[in-house]
Amino acid sequence: MDELWKQAVKDITDGAYFRIEKTLGKGDAFDNQIIDWFDRGYFDNEPEALAETVTCASFLGRARIVAHLIDKGVDPVAGMRSGMNGFHYAASCGQLEVVKVMIDRKVPMEIVNRYGGTVLGQALWSAIHEPERTHAEIIEALISGGAEVHPGTTEWWEQQQVPSAETKARVATALRRRLGNRGSGKRSKFRRSSSRCELA
Repeated sequence: MDELWKQAVKDITDGAYFRIEKTLGKGDAFDNQIIDWFDRGYFDNEPEALAETVTCASFLGRARIVAHLIDKGVDPVAGMRSGMNGFHYAASCGQLEVVKVMIDRKVPMEIVNRYGGTVLGQALWSAIHEPERTHAEIIEALISGGAEVHPGTTEWWEQQQVPSAETKARVATALRRRLGNRGSGKRSKFRRSSSRCELA
């Protein structure tokens, strides 16, 4: 195996996602190299690196890689070395196209990350603390796609200091639409989550 591959395995398993992206190049160059390695069997003896590759690609917004690996039978939520899987990271980091791939392929949304947050919980937390312009659409998609919404979540959300007024309004509408009258007077089971989109 060549040195580039060995370094890639190390970067992926270490969670050094920006470093491997810089090494391989952005866009099609990154996608083509990862897919080529996979199709040529490089990952056959590196199951942990393969699992973490879905997480890495999700974090970076590489929807083509995520779709390719899932369609080839790779478990999309197995890579949780950092305590968060690819779905958590995609929702957190505003990677809308990856979120759509995950929803379309019915990837489980209720697996909790190291902080006790589901995919929706992570997206809600990030919309407040690490906002991206796509968070409203991501949260709407998750809710429409079947994410569990606990009673009281609407009230909790409306009390938060959300940086984007548009995101706050759109998410509140989506939550009310989903919960109807079931949300009133009940405590939300939402748990604090965290992300590190700026650190990897």
